[in-house]
Amino acid sequence: MQRGDKYRMFENCSIIIIANGNHLDELYRLEVDADTQKEICLSFDSAVDDLISDKTKISFDGSYKPHNDEFLAIENFQLSDAIKDAIRDPLGVPAYKKENGEFYEIKAIFVGKRTETEDTERFQVAFQRFRKEQYITTSWVNLFFTKDTFRREKNFGTSISDTADCYYTEGELQFSSFYFARQILDLSEYYRSATDQEVQAFTTSDKLSFEDTEAFKNTANTWIRRKIAMINDSDVLVNYKASEIKKLAKDAGITIEVENKKVVIPNDKEQIKVILGFLDEEAYKGPFSQNTFLANSKRKINK
Repeated sequence: MQRGDKYRMFENCSIIIIANGNHLDELYRLEVDADTQKEICLSFDSAVDDLISDKTKISFDGSYKPHNDEFLAIENFQLSDAIKDAIRDPLGVPAYKKENGEFYEIKAIFVGKRTETEDTERFQVAFQRFRKEQYITTSWVNLFFTKDTFRREKNFGTSISDTADCYYTEGELQFSSFYFARQILDLSEYYRSATDQEVQAFTTSDKLSFEDTEAFKNTANTWIRRKIAMINDSDVLVNYKASEIKKLAKDAGITIEVENKKVVIPNDKEQIKVILGFLDEEAYKGPFSQNTFLANSKRKINK
């Protein structure tokens, strides 16, 4: 069965651009001829199939990186009204064209389908993040092959890949990489990361003692903020004394110092990673090798 016979979800769908830069998240319709539109839509159909078909769905919680045979899903995801309106009425979306001598920067491309049954709307949308290398820049000598000869194309252009970075269906956003998905859509609501106020409160916890509080706050990157949020949500510092944390850490092959009934957070990036990872249950001793490991993701197994 050839491509096009099997995949028909987005047939004849309009191609919509999400702008970046000064026109962040503004939507524009990409004007293409009928054959190109069909080819792009079929490509997105196939890309969605590659993204989720025959794979296990894992509920997203920010702590787990999926394997090749898995994908992540955010349930009850709120698709923006602007994207829904663009799918309802693509001709109402302004065309993507040169403004003031240049084209707007592109953030992502999507195609979508709307169905309505018994007064209920359903949307299916496939998104692809746009990378800088997809621009066909006029500053280079771009060669295209035709009639046994390469000829130069002097016009500005873009290429569209055969991948989908995330897919919205039945109120659910599905993706394999949170990092790529959040480059397209605002996912901050679904990912707990400590605010500046939470970082400040963490450094004044009565269970922790920091060798250099200011240095810790200055190095509080996304990973550290995520760990702080998860530690706070787990109440581990509420439910366990510093002495208990030290003993549990020792059992896992991790050295934690305690002073004045507080866990010492040293001014060392690697030690900070190990201690915060342990408090978030991502540092453990291997049952066979007895080596101590720091995991980069985790998923709770339901008994």
